[in-house]
Amino acid sequence: MTLTLLLLCTATLTQAAPNESLAEPKNDFPCPDVIAISPCVCTQVGLELNLDCSRVTSDNQLAGVFKADFPFNNFSMLTIVADSDAPRINIVSLDADTFQDVSFVNIHITHTNLQFIYPTALDKSAPRLETIIVTDSFLELFPFDLVDYAPLLTDLRVFRNNLIYMSEMSSDTLRHLDVAYNPGLQYGDHTLKNLPNLQYFVANNIELDHVGENAFFENTKLVYLDLSNNKLETLYAGSLKFKSPIETIYLSDNNIHTVEVGAIEGLGNGYETKLFMQNNFVESLDQKVWEPVFNSVAGKLRTFVFDGNPFECSCNVLWLVSNSEHRRTIARGTICENTETDILDVDVDFLQANC
Repeated sequence: MTLTLLLLCTATLTQAAPNESLAEPKNDFPCPDVIAISPCVCTQVGLELNLDCSRVTSDNQLAGVFKADFPFNNFSMLTIVADSDAPRINIVSLDADTFQDVSFVNIHITHTNLQFIYPTALDKSAPRLETIIVTDSFLELFPFDLVDYAPLLTDLRVFRNNLIYMSEMSSDTLRHLDVAYNPGLQYGDHTLKNLPNLQYFVANNIELDHVGENAFFENTKLVYLDLSNNKLETLYAGSLKFKSPIETIYLSDNNIHTVEVGAIEGLGNGYETKLFMQNNFVESLDQKVWEPVFNSVAGKLRTFVFDGNPFECSCNVLWLVSNSEHRRTIARGTICENTETDILDVDVDFLQANC
C-alpha cells in the first residue's frame, strides 16, 4: 500500500512539472528587460515594437532608459504624452545621445516641459521617420533641417510651443506642416518653396505680419492654408498666388485692410474653394481687385465669407450683387454698415438706376 502511494505521488509531481514551468514569467524578448527600461513600457503589436515613456520624470531618467540593452533598436512609435489637464511631463531637453542607437518611425510628444531638441538628437531616426508631433510644450528650437534628410517624413506638427524661427526646408515627401500657436515665429518668404508635395500648411496664431510674393506658388499640391488670427494688414500682389488645387484658405481674424490687385490668384484650380476673410478691416470689395477672384471660381463649388468687415455698400458693390454667379459665391452674413443689411439684400435695381 505504501509503495502504491509513493508511485502515485511521483506520477503526480512528474505531470505537474510542465505546468509549473509554464507559470514562470515569460522572457521580455523582443522587448528590453521591463525593469531596465522602467518607467517606459515596451509593447509588441504584430511585427512592430512601440515604446511609451509617458511616465518619465526627468531628462536623466529618460536617457537612462536607453542605456539598457535593447535586443532591437528599430521601434515604430515613441510616445511621451500627458493629458492637457494633467501635470506636464518634466522633460526639458532631448540631447544628442538621449536615444543612443534606438530609432523610431513615429514620435509623439505632448504636454511636456520640453524646450530644446539638440540638432542631432533625431539623426538615428531620420532615415525611418514618417511622423513627428511635438506639441503643447515650450520648444524654442527645433531642427527643421531634419526634414532635408528624412526621406520618408510626411507629417511634422510642432504647434503650441515657443518656436522663434523656422528655417528653409527641402522635401519631396512632406505633406502636412503645422506650426500654429508659436507667437513671434519668423520664417523667410520662400521657406516652403522646396516642399512641392505639401498639402496642408497651418500657421495660425504666430503673429505673422507679411506674406511674400509667390510664397506658396511652388507648393503645387497645396489644398489647405490657415493664416488666421495673425497680424496681416496688407495682401500684396502675388502673395496668395496658387497653381495648386487649393480648396481652403483661412485669413480670418487678421488686421487686413488693403488687398492689392493680383494678391489672390489661382483659386479655381481645385474641386471646391472656401475663402474665409471674416473679422478683418476690409471696407470695400473693389472691382478691379475682387472681380478676377470671383470669376476664377464661377461655376464651381465655392464659398467666400466676409462677415465682420466694415463694408460700405453703394455703387462699389454693383458689379457683385448684379451678377448671379457672384451672389452664389459670397456667403450670407456680410453686413453693410451704411445700410445695416446683408450685402445680398442690397437694392440692385436702385443701384443700377443711380450708379
